[in-house]
Amino acid sequence: MTPEELKQGLEAARQRLLRALAGVTEEQFKRRPPVASGDEEPWSIAEVLSHLLASERLWCARIALALDKDGSAVTPSPPEAHAAGARAGRSVPVPQIIHGLLASRREADLLIDRAATMEGGLARAVWHSRLEARLTIEWMLQEKVIDHEQEHGAQIESLRPLVGAPAVSA
Repeated sequence: MTPEELKQGLEAARQRLLRALAGVTEEQFKRRPPVASGDEEPWSIAEVLSHLLASERLWCARIALALDKDGSAVTPSPPEAHAAGARAGRSVPVPQIIHGLLASRREADLLIDRAATMEGGLARAVWHSRLEARLTIEWMLQEKVIDHEQEHGAQIESLRPLVGAPAVSA
């Protein structure tokens, strides 16, 4: 995949996410949907956004590490860190989360530009000990940023009617 294709994928994922957020009130952002029988309490839209922000920051840091030193080892994040990232969405104002997402995306774009000028570029990688795998910049961007955001964009679309926001129109 080329740097431009990755940037296009990032833009498409972000546009879907922003469409999914359009017209949602602050109260709807913070409201958790009803719990289905036997399920864990689902996240609010704000918690989903906060989780996305924490995740994108983590992966951008790993991409920067790969650019600084190809093959660097990364410490896997503990599962409770993901829940903590989401919980922040309950207390942080939604505009602050969205601002963070916009800033993080600018950082991702700059990292792609930097990779495009380096030997090995998008094939530079980090070593992830829990996965026992070499994770390339291209893979991290596609799987852990673009695909992850698409997944949560769809989740937010499905959450809207559950929190009282109108469904996303096609």
